[in-house]
Amino acid sequence: MSALQQFLSDDDTVVVTDTETTGIQARQHRVIEVAGMRISGDGSRSEFSELINPETTIPGRITRITGITTGMVFDRPTAQEVIPSFMDFLGDGVFVAHNIRFDWSFLNAELDRLGLPGMENRGLCTLKLARRLLPGLRSKSLGNLAKFYRIPGEGRHRAAKDVEITAKVLERFCEMAADEHDITDIHELMELQGRTYARVHAHAQHVVTIKRDRLPDLPRSPGVYYMLDGRKKVLYVGKAKDLSKRVASYFNAIEAHPPRIRQLIAKVRDVRWEEQPTELHALIEESQEIKRLDPSFNRAQKKYIPRPYLRLDSREPFPRLTVQVIMRNDGAEYYGPFRSRSQAASLLELIEASFPVRNCSPSEFERGRRCVRADIGRCGAPCTAEISEQAYEEVIDAVRRFLSGDIGEVTMQLEDSMLQAAESLDFEMAARYRDWIELLEKRLARGGAVAQEVAGPETIYFMRGSDIERPTLVVMAFGRVHLLAAPEDESGGDHLIRDAMHDLDHLDVTGSGITPVEADARRVLDHWLHVHQDRIVSVERRMDEPRPVFAERTTSMIEMYLKTTG
Repeated sequence: MSALQQFLSDDDTVVVTDTETTGIQARQHRVIEVAGMRISGDGSRSEFSELINPETTIPGRITRITGITTGMVFDRPTAQEVIPSFMDFLGDGVFVAHNIRFDWSFLNAELDRLGLPGMENRGLCTLKLARRLLPGLRSKSLGNLAKFYRIPGEGRHRAAKDVEITAKVLERFCEMAADEHDITDIHELMELQGRTYARVHAHAQHVVTIKRDRLPDLPRSPGVYYMLDGRKKVLYVGKAKDLSKRVASYFNAIEAHPPRIRQLIAKVRDVRWEEQPTELHALIEESQEIKRLDPSFNRAQKKYIPRPYLRLDSREPFPRLTVQVIMRNDGAEYYGPFRSRSQAASLLELIEASFPVRNCSPSEFERGRRCVRADIGRCGAPCTAEISEQAYEEVIDAVRRFLSGDIGEVTMQLEDSMLQAAESLDFEMAARYRDWIELLEKRLARGGAVAQEVAGPETIYFMRGSDIERPTLVVMAFGRVHLLAAPEDESGGDHLIRDAMHDLDHLDVTGSGITPVEADARRVLDHWLHVHQDRIVSVERRMDEPRPVFAERTTSMIEMYLKTTG
């Protein structure tokens, strides 16, 4: 049973109505379309929708808004036929409209022209309800309410579609009125629309206390905040670039928040926070704290999700690529991470289709038997010595270049193969080539490579600070994220970078590989790099480049970046 139906007794009926007109003055302009949805307490619904010939031309501005032209209404019935039919449809139901004064005045004006008595129905205005129930929402227009409640708005400014949206908005208002104001029937809802704001929204005492005692102490800096209940249990963990602004937003215009946030605020009794030097520090700390505390109101990032990688053990004479979830410190090359095992498997299938690499197991390789993949040209057949180790290493180097972002030749081959498959009516294979092309483009757009080598060259990322955030300096080394607190005034960068190099020289990277915590930090960093890609300078250490030289080159690059960005 819908929320609105619960508000209606067996004798109650509401008629949600909308009109389209030639202008905004009821006495001068005419109705060109009227629609209604009659909803009864027994759950039955019926609809009414008619275009009306206004016996005058429709202005161009109205056509641009509604899409209704003079030609569309030329052979339609006039108000003399439609309006009485609509009044029969309305009956004694409650007249519901968004901005009821507009539709009410136009229908009454048409009735007056026909010499018929005006409407005497009780009225319910969803615009008035929006002002009482959602005062924090900046615009209460029907279009904005549709966006707020995520109601599809295609086809708006036609009467039937606007009636549909208004009915859905009314359903949401019934839910809010029942949950927050203990209103249970349509008569109380009509009374609510006439209340003053103060009578509708008296803030709970705990909200008043938090706004008075806690919010003024919040700093304007990045950090992680914690929402606690009366027993000091953490309900929610979040991050903020500006703690003061972000946390205060929860306690302002509470009624305009989604239901889940309103439920959170109803339970919160205290707020605490921890400042962080940068937003990236806060992002990584938030992710780890959510997993550690498991707050009931957090939905995402609650578990360390193992991410798959492509593994290449170049110590083997003829190495193969495999999908691995656990990354070990075994000397092999790992590329990734990938969003899912299926994505990693799809990319591996693409590589095996584009490069003559072997995919057989060690035991199968030792048998020295030529396989089907070799027969169709998909493998160089190293098992039967048909390709030398040097030639095979060149194939592997091509795979490495492909993974680092050199996808031009492969993409051209895929596009040609897709067209050939489509011409041969092999649409399933054509779709597979299309999906591979889309996968490569998405991977390249997001990270600049199809798959980064996890333990690739050391790289430093730098982004200048703001009025509330210190500069961000990140060192990626041995597949791990090393966050450093840059100087407050962006001076002394060379000293900071040299300290970072010293720390890397003494870093212990032995062990079982990348831990789940380290992998999660890498995931957060990758997202941050993607979001801020236009504001970040990155410097990659060259092969065999001494760390002091790398530090000096990085310092120069950052100084140049700071000058050019003002």
